[in-house]
Amino acid sequence: MKKTVLSISLLLIILLGAGTAAGYAAVNWWFYKGSSVALATDAEQPLLFQVPRGSNPRRIAQALAADDLIPHAKLNELSFRLFFRGQRVQAGVYAIRPTDTAANIWQRIVSGRQHLFSITFVEGSEFKQWQQQLAEHEHIQVNQDAFTADELASILTDGEHAHVEGLLFPDTYRFYAGTTDLQIYQQAYQRMQATLSELWLNRDRSVPVATPYESLILASIIEKETGAEEERALVASVFVNRLRTGMRLQSDPTIIYGLGDAYRGVIYRSDIQQTTAYNTYRIDGLPPTPIAMPGRAAIAATLAPAESEYFYFVSRNDGTHVFSRTLAEHNRAVQRYQRN
Repeated sequence: MKKTVLSISLLLIILLGAGTAAGYAAVNWWFYKGSSVALATDAEQPLLFQVPRGSNPRRIAQALAADDLIPHAKLNELSFRLFFRGQRVQAGVYAIRPTDTAANIWQRIVSGRQHLFSITFVEGSEFKQWQQQLAEHEHIQVNQDAFTADELASILTDGEHAHVEGLLFPDTYRFYAGTTDLQIYQQAYQRMQATLSELWLNRDRSVPVATPYESLILASIIEKETGAEEERALVASVFVNRLRTGMRLQSDPTIIYGLGDAYRGVIYRSDIQQTTAYNTYRIDGLPPTPIAMPGRAAIAATLAPAESEYFYFVSRNDGTHVFSRTLAEHNRAVQRYQRN
């Protein structure tokens, strides 16, 4: 089979060299229609082909042939020079699919239509998890001296905030190979600022948060307390009611965040009794920073909570919660769902 392909390719080169109309037409047909990629894979899972900086058409054609994608490097190179005369190749990572011909691939490379990668950060994730995801992605350039949460906050906010937690919007981000982690962080920060500005303008002004940043702090707690979308506004109402009456928030996720690497998987009585800046069993009001990256729904619930008389909630252990107005009701719910 390879000998047949080679013979056909050499014949096309000879015809092209002869300068005949038939030769031109034959090469034209091969380049645009007959040079289908020899790729045994699903069209939805393309092969990724890298064009390094400083590459020229000859080197690219040789690499395509070496990967058994487009047969006969010389014919491929000559066809490119004939039909893409004067155009320059662009470095990057390009997707190649079974339906592609040599012409499709070269058109992508000269126009710089690189493959778009994606990375998804989930709602309620923390900065350390973002760092790990970015470091594990082979097509993202990570700063060799990894940013600390404080260093990144200083870069993104020009010193306005001392800690980056909560300032990055959890979402899916698309990017080209070679994008840096700082560029992803910048996109996420700008998206969070835009989201926060929009929701802040339409907020319930009776909610006891004085600044957009305070709303991020409270939203991060709500994000960590429940994953049930229909509950967010009720969870928000509990914390808002507590803030309004001067009760402590008493949120377990804040204790966990404050413990950091000292967290042992379970909250012990000694953890509750330990005073830290994030232990809302021991401090009044909000902790100093968000404890996670809240999503849009959590921020919206914070700034427009449900109207309720609830001051307590406890997990049913199925992802939902029982809400109570009084401590007596709450204790009965705890007895039913937790202690038993």
